Amino acid sequence: MSDVGGQWCPYPLWGGRGDWCNEEVVGVHAYTDAIRSTLGSDFDPGGTSVRRTVELIPEPGNPHDRYAVSVRASNYLIGYLARERAILFHSRLAELIKRGLVPTVPASIRAYDRNSWDDTPGTPVELSVSVEIQLSEPHLLIPGNEPPEIPYTLLPSGASVQVTKVDDHFDVLRNYVEPEGELELLVTLHELDVSTARTEKKVVEVRVDGHRIGQLTPQTSAKFLPAVRHLGGRGLVTVGRGWFRGSSVSAQVSLMAAKAHELPEDFLTGEPWTVIALNRPSRIPVDEGRSVCAEPIPTFAIDMVTTRPLTPWQQKEATKMLIAASTAVASRGLPVVEPQVSSDSIKAIVLESHSADILAALAGIEDSDFALAVKYRSLQ
Repeated sequence: MSDVGGQWCPYPLWGGRGDWCNEEVVGVHAYTDAIRSTLGSDFDPGGTSVRRTVELIPEPGNPHDRYAVSVRASNYLIGYLARERAILFHSRLAELIKRGLVPTVPASIRAYDRNSWDDTPGTPVELSVSVEIQLSEPHLLIPGNEPPEIPYTLLPSGASVQVTKVDDHFDVLRNYVEPEGELELLVTLHELDVSTARTEKKVVEVRVDGHRIGQLTPQTSAKFLPAVRHLGGRGLVTVGRGWFRGSSVSAQVSLMAAKAHELPEDFLTGEPWTVIALNRPSRIPVDEGRSVCAEPIPTFAIDMVTTRPLTPWQQKEATKMLIAASTAVASRGLPVVEPQVSSDSIKAIVLESHSADILAALAGIEDSDFALAVKYRSLQ
């Protein structure tokens, strides 16, 4: 099914942790020939443990069980989900199939030849086999929100770290509360300056669908900021997997993403890791206190080269100002592009209505006019 005319697209299901395969596939002994073909040259008669990506295909037309979910590898049927589990997953998997997406999960196939001790020529292979797949609970199969509409890359999964100041943003998070009490979300990571008169600190601000929902502690932020800055330099927003637990009165969010020192070189320099969009509506309603306009909100792209190199202080001031401008963009429900400031160039996306003031303030920064920069930031 995965290659019918090239029309089907694999959709890796969410919710798995590490390499652990936790769900047993049933009925595999009826498909030993297919499993042997799936293993190919990887099969060792003395014992084989092979990783494969398998497809989960609901079978509403199955004459024995209309909730059946088959497990397929390399176009071979190799077993089924247990009936009591298939009933839970069937409808959610069928929705993906309707979209032309084939649900996939990692699998571990273990096999050996029971007759491997018998070297009599012509002795048929009697295969002993077990198959397990990595499968989460039904409500965690897909992220609870859509990926950003701007260029981004998804960090590999990593150890869980707590997002702080979440209670300050329950007005946003309450829109993601599910009956199961938990959900996985795509969150974006942004550098935020929280310096005071006595200390200078940078932290990672965490947003969902462009809205701030908290931040990482300075100590934890230091482990992610090098990646956020590096990917920002490539024009990519950093995205991570957020684990959300919530009720009608409270919420908790954890970030499950690899830290900067854990990222492989091919991730830092290679093609972005992305998630297939399902084009679902936003969970966050339009602010009732704000008038709704059918016309799109215009934005303005700043792409300028400075007349002379900016000092580190000037770069810092420009970054602060443009982060404030990004917050203004997010408050309109628009996708946010992380500003990029170097010694000789400035790039950002701002609201068109703010563009003249921001350009004037940027010119003021280049001329070391601190007062003009502060005046703009105080308006945000």
